[in-house]
Amino acid sequence: MLPTIKVKADTVIFKEGDYDKTMFIVLEGRVKIYVIRNEEEVELSVIHKYDFFGEMALYRNRPRSAFAKTLEDVKLVVIKTRIQLEQFIQENPTFAGKMMVIMGNRLANSNDLLLEKMGELAPKEDQKIEKPEFEKDSHVRIVKNG
Repeated sequence: MLPTIKVKADTVIFKEGDYDKTMFIVLEGRVKIYVIRNEEEVELSVIHKYDFFGEMALYRNRPRSAFAKTLEDVKLVVIKTRIQLEQFIQENPTFAGKMMVIMGNRLANSNDLLLEKMGELAPKEDQKIEKPEFEKDSHVRIVKNG
């Protein structure tokens, strides 16, 4: 049985830049995931009952990419290692399916955002792109697909 904790409303669970490796599953309450940009909170998502957050910390050796703060009193399952997560999944196979669906949706949303940003950075059709000097006289051609 994994440990659970109760956390009061309006408590920061972790901060962007933290290096801990803990994942949480919400049993009661809601948690806001957000970043601070230009001194303003930008909400990324709200995590509800039976949803999870912080899972990337188990798989990446990087600092947290966002803040997590309780919106109300919450009860959380605490998972500190990949082994604990694997054991939890074996004991709760329906959670494994739910986790795959949620992670798939999160990946799809990230892909959509990336494609949107790439479109913002791409030159517009009416913009002329000047070739670099090395390409003008070179026998090398840059071929674009599509």
